[in-house]
Amino acid sequence: MGEALWWFAIAAVFLVAEFGHRAFYALFVALGAVVAAVLALAGVGVIVQIPAFVAAAVLGLLLLRPAVARAMSAGQYRLVSGIKGHVGHEAIVAETVGGPAHPGRIRINGELWKAVSQDSTSIAPDTVVMILDLQNTTFVVQDLPALGLAPLELPEDL
Repeated sequence: MGEALWWFAIAAVFLVAEFGHRAFYALFVALGAVVAAVLALAGVGVIVQIPAFVAAAVLGLLLLRPAVARAMSAGQYRLVSGIKGHVGHEAIVAETVGGPAHPGRIRINGELWKAVSQDSTSIAPDTVVMILDLQNTTFVVQDLPALGLAPLELPEDL
């Protein structure tokens, strides 16, 4: 029973990690740990549990992950990860952003990224912008008033 608890604990850790990034790698490591836990509950020795853990994780990654990733990338709930995941979000201009000849920098989650304005106008620092597109590693942005939007204003007492 003790071995099974360890395997279930490992599965839980990897499931929590999967919720953090949804890349579907940790999910299959968790699956392998559950397979090993079931074997441990059945009284199978560790000498079989470990290869079963590895086999289930690797087979899941090779056989199931592509289908799961495709399913999550289609339709309304598409999976967008990495730098493309910032498109559609707001950012703050850190260095004046202009057209392609005068790129600037925006701040997203504390990181600086290269950006150009959609209409090549100059956008001043500390302006809230919407990220509209990604071209290679450069974001295309526009200030919110030009899009007919207003930045979120928080109450003073927060």
